[in-house]
Amino acid sequence: QIVINIVTAVILFIFVLPFFLATKKTTTSSNGAISKGSVDQPATTTSGPHPSSKKSNKKRNGKKAKEQTSSSRPTTTLHQVNKNNDDGDDEPAVEFSATTSNLLTLLYTIVVFGILFFNDNNLFLARTILRAPIFTQEECQHIIDMANGAAERNANEAAKEREALLLENPEFMDLELTKEEEEEEKEDDTSNATTIATNPGMDPHVHKLNKLDSMLVEPKGWKKDRHNHYPTTDLNLVTDPFTSEDRAWLAHRLNARLTPLVERSFGIFRGAIRANDIFVVRYDASKGQPALRKHTDSSHLSFNVLLNDAFEGGGTRFHNRRDKTYIDVKPDVGEALISHAEILHEGLATTKGTRYILVGFDSIDEKDPLTGEPTNLSVFSSWLNFPWMQVRFKEGWQDGRKTRTRVLNNMLDDSGEWKYSRYAVGLFRDLDEAMRWLIDQFAPFRSLKVVDTEDPQKYFQVMDEAMERRNQEIEKPSRGAGYASWYKGQQIDLDVFGNFKRIWNSRSEKEDKFRGEDL
Repeated sequence: QIVINIVTAVILFIFVLPFFLATKKTTTSSNGAISKGSVDQPATTTSGPHPSSKKSNKKRNGKKAKEQTSSSRPTTTLHQVNKNNDDGDDEPAVEFSATTSNLLTLLYTIVVFGILFFNDNNLFLARTILRAPIFTQEECQHIIDMANGAAERNANEAAKEREALLLENPEFMDLELTKEEEEEEKEDDTSNATTIATNPGMDPHVHKLNKLDSMLVEPKGWKKDRHNHYPTTDLNLVTDPFTSEDRAWLAHRLNARLTPLVERSFGIFRGAIRANDIFVVRYDASKGQPALRKHTDSSHLSFNVLLNDAFEGGGTRFHNRRDKTYIDVKPDVGEALISHAEILHEGLATTKGTRYILVGFDSIDEKDPLTGEPTNLSVFSSWLNFPWMQVRFKEGWQDGRKTRTRVLNNMLDDSGEWKYSRYAVGLFRDLDEAMRWLIDQFAPFRSLKVVDTEDPQKYFQVMDEAMERRNQEIEKPSRGAGYASWYKGQQIDLDVFGNFKRIWNSRSEKEDKFRGEDL
């Protein structure tokens, strides 16, 4: 339908309207004859005196003068005029004013923009929160057990590393936390150990010691400093010690149940999905972190799945930037909330117990940024999709800002690329803000339950069977064949064109884990 509307606009503004608005321009030949485009009836032209002179001569000189004048004056017929014009003159010109041309161009641009922007591909789900079941309650409990097992391994490893570090550097014994400090930090969700661990410019041994201390603060083994601006108590599926079996088990269910839903709802080919961060979060009422303040996510799409219900409070609040209203969503266990990542949201406080969720920040790639493999993403889901473009311009702005800062601080040579110029970076920022404003103004803000079934087990069975048939038909799974990338492409930054630029600090410390064949 979009293509039909655009073709119609092209025909209207390039062919139809110019034809009716154009005017014929009357031209005159070099010998004074009127061009054939302006001749209405036969006429005789002469090279002698004006007809009024002829009448005056007739009266004075009589018949003889008339005969002499007539015999000496040649006549030119209409046929001859047309022949002369055909030999030397151009066809009648068509006049089309610059003002009319510019006005039509402007109207054409506005109409095409409106066709693209106001179609369902851009606005229907731009600010809509989808709800759909992804896991059974038993599977949710399995994910919680996976996370707690990884946290226990983290804590044991941190305790061993801390002991070895103190044996090698006994002068750091004075930096150990006292019992009173530990008790204070248990009550403070932003512990001193977490703050010190992320403080740059300190002795690397002290930095390492404080990171290990933060791992041993309750809840033990859970990371508390992985996200700088909006930290959560979480564990990443790759950088933390989940097993390869854990990752394979989860990837199979996400491929079978989440990616088909995204493909059907958002029109995004499932192979274009790449998790830029996928992790398990816990919100604790009495220890650790109970809530998360308002923010947006660093991706195109984001999802979170509730894994348990043994808590009070909690839920996710989505904010409408246009009129300052909000929607509180409290999903069922195993149910996912899927939305564009630029919707402003926050994690509501857990007032009793512990709330677990699985979170994913999903980037939508035209090509794999690490291998260059095409993902078969449609242009209607990328450069003709305003929510997608807005995130890409945001990535271009952030990449340009970081690159320019490094150049100014002599940390990086100036490449001279146009996308890192001050004007280009400013343009990316302005486009990001303009597209966000347009989407906030015109896209409906709502929550939709897209899968409503009393027996989700049958729904899961159908989805899993479809995935099994797909696995049998495809010999080598790849992104081009429709398999999402859940692990290997995590924690990286891209430029405005989707090219790889840099890795996150959390990945640089665990880069060896991303080289495993099981990813």
